[in-house]
Amino acid sequence: MASSDSNEVLIEEIDSDDVPENELEQFQETEPLRVVDIIDCTAEGERRPYEADEEEGALIKRYVQGVQCLEFPDFCTKLEESDDDEEGIGEEEAEKQPKAASKDELPSTSTGRSKPLPLPRDAQPASGSGRGGGFRKTQLSPALQGLMGEANLSFAYGRYETAERICMEIIRQNPLASEPFYTLAEIYENRDEVKFLNFSTLAAHLNPQDRDMWIRVSDLLVQQGNLARARLIYTKAIKMLPKVYQLRLRKAQLLQKMGETSASMFTYLKMLPLMPPEEWKLCLSTAKNVARYFHVLEKHALALEAMEGAYSVCGVRFTLEDINIYLELLILNKQYAKVLRCLRERTNFELENDQEESMELIYFCEIPDDYVPELRAKLCVSLIHMRAHHLLGYLIQNVQEHITLTADRVELYMDITEALMQEHKYAEAIALMSPITDGDTVECPAFVWLRQAECLRHLNRTNEAIQCYEKVVQLAPFCYDARFTLSALLKQQGRHEEAVEALEQPGEAEGQPLIARLLYERCVMLQQIGRIEEFLDVGYALLSRHSIKLYNREEMMAAANGGSAYNADSLKTIIQMRSMAVDSMAEQEQQDPTKGAATEASDLTVKDEFNLFLELVRTAFKHGMYGAAEKICFATVTTKRFTYYHHEIERIMVLTCYFNEDCAIAFSYLRELIAKQPSHINLWNMLSLMIQLGDEVRYYRYMRRLMNRHPVDTKPMRIFQGHYHLNCGSFKYALNIYMPILRENPDPLLALCIAVAFNQLALQKKVLRKAAAVSQAVAFGNRYMELRSAGTELADCAAQQEIYYNIGRIYHQANIQHLAVVYYEKALAVPFHPLIAEHESILGLQHEVAFNLHLIYRANGNKWKARQYLMRYCVV
Repeated sequence: MASSDSNEVLIEEIDSDDVPENELEQFQETEPLRVVDIIDCTAEGERRPYEADEEEGALIKRYVQGVQCLEFPDFCTKLEESDDDEEGIGEEEAEKQPKAASKDELPSTSTGRSKPLPLPRDAQPASGSGRGGGFRKTQLSPALQGLMGEANLSFAYGRYETAERICMEIIRQNPLASEPFYTLAEIYENRDEVKFLNFSTLAAHLNPQDRDMWIRVSDLLVQQGNLARARLIYTKAIKMLPKVYQLRLRKAQLLQKMGETSASMFTYLKMLPLMPPEEWKLCLSTAKNVARYFHVLEKHALALEAMEGAYSVCGVRFTLEDINIYLELLILNKQYAKVLRCLRERTNFELENDQEESMELIYFCEIPDDYVPELRAKLCVSLIHMRAHHLLGYLIQNVQEHITLTADRVELYMDITEALMQEHKYAEAIALMSPITDGDTVECPAFVWLRQAECLRHLNRTNEAIQCYEKVVQLAPFCYDARFTLSALLKQQGRHEEAVEALEQPGEAEGQPLIARLLYERCVMLQQIGRIEEFLDVGYALLSRHSIKLYNREEMMAAANGGSAYNADSLKTIIQMRSMAVDSMAEQEQQDPTKGAATEASDLTVKDEFNLFLELVRTAFKHGMYGAAEKICFATVTTKRFTYYHHEIERIMVLTCYFNEDCAIAFSYLRELIAKQPSHINLWNMLSLMIQLGDEVRYYRYMRRLMNRHPVDTKPMRIFQGHYHLNCGSFKYALNIYMPILRENPDPLLALCIAVAFNQLALQKKVLRKAAAVSQAVAFGNRYMELRSAGTELADCAAQQEIYYNIGRIYHQANIQHLAVVYYEKALAVPFHPLIAEHESILGLQHEVAFNLHLIYRANGNKWKARQYLMRYCVV
């Protein structure tokens, strides 16, 4: 025993006959070591609790004895611990932490081959202990081991029943031993497929290091069509044998067969670093498929991980094409130092830097003349991003000399150009593009002109940038970013007409999809330069892109039938009117056009468009273009987009229809507003204006129905009904309504309306007591005077001129002209109240009074006096 390690003990076996008797007395006879407990650990090295083993053993006993009531799949699911499926980790979490996440935390995705591949014998792990595979150490006692040997002999000699009974006895005594289940599986392999599968599954569960048994069980499940169960078996096998790549390969093929491409590709991704170099063909082809899949999904970090896994396994086998793919993914993930290291390892270019391992400071670089153009371009891009700006002149000259300019290699130039632009080296980028833009070797495409225009704009060379942008628009009419920037530059130079033309989109007349932001900016500029008609047309095109187009008067009436800002039933009616055979999806798209508009990726908010709508309506009213205003309003009421502003839109819709003398549509919206707010006076005033303008006969019926629905709050409706009868010439009906309301609530307006009604009755031929009617008119005129000046003296009343004017009108209409002249002259002699003096053009009545006096004097032959009043008060 070495003195340096006092804890080491040397054990030597000797024969007692070789030891002298005097020394033999010093030895003490000991008992054999007794096994106290067998520690069973999980794959992670954690000790399994004793209670779990007891419960597991009890379940196995019940199943074998046929006592349990569960079917085997449910029983085995209950028996096994819950395994997290490795490919089920969400992609969102992996994307949030792309660098910190380990390989086991990456998202699932994928393509792969569906045909299972045979497992090479040399790839199987050696039998024995360890995580690589093989049988775990038996838990059978010596007596049970003897019984197990007897059972195997019985099976070998064909005594299957005896072997089964012995195995059952062993399971009864030790249900956690896997050996009897192996023998039972072999017994039923050709006799009962179901029992063979069940016993094989139990054997694999009790001996999880046996890779071959896992594969055998999974293949049988796949043959039976139980793919979900086979997937679970593979997941558990991978958990126990994480470094065996064949299990992941088979699982990925199974997932692909199940149609779960994403999970399959993610399983392939985790398999790649585990593959041996001998399988480099499979590794490389799989890695390229995985990288291509993730690259299409724009998950460049995962695509790079696939190629890095293959590069770590078989990097020496990479061809130039494979290296090009790998470097492209490194550049997309901004790992430029790795690009330089890879090129340094695989090619012969010279690079001098401050440290051998670090690439932070680069002094010198020399690129061989025979360098592959694709690798030369990627090398230049990496050097530019590594801030080797002192080498830019050399790099640009090297690229122009050694990358022959052809149509296929223009993109290589543009990759380097974009790298220069990202580093704000715009002058160098223009110099690199000069052979393309100035030469005649290849035809300069639109995207090259676009990059040159951007560089010129950043260098404040505006005139040259404008010329380049014009070429971009000419070559690529649908490049809307170029149009927008060109318009902004022209606007900065004060060339507004050209700026508006730059914003015109091709295909506007053909009904092709339009870019909302361009339309919006074009509207603003058209308004600024005063092209009002185009401003309204373009604004309508912008707002109507969300709504259904109305082609005739019938469709307008159908859209307004509901009287609300958006009515799906009305739009269904329009579709039926057009006799369109649409299914439910197409009908839904017609009802919600915002879904189709979402493809425009517009940055315009609803508030921006509503403010534009208000400006359009305001401009249309200012220029008297009420028809255009109504059309714009219909563009907002036939879409859900402006539902938040529906109350304001409905009111604007009523006003535009009224001014456009379209009272039928205005009434459809107005009656809905009145139904919501029956006591709102302004709404009743609006309805009164419509009655005076239109010849609709449904107003009275609507009013009667409304009074029946709102019997409590009917005063405004009753007054409106009286006005309606007065307007229609039904004076007696009007008096029957006005009188009770005046007794309930004395109001000067009602008294004046009663006086007017009596005056009109006195003018009718069939009225016998005309003098009484005139007397009543004068009496209610005086009542009106009292109520109008209530609380103040008549001389101090602000409405004094109005009172004298209305009393004079009553006498004038009753042909009592001398009294009419007296009140008219009083009205003219009244000093202006400060309120009337401030708003004389609205509240002053001197023009009306003077004109009525002129009529009286002219009718009585005093033309000089009549002319005097006209010349003094009524000359414009």
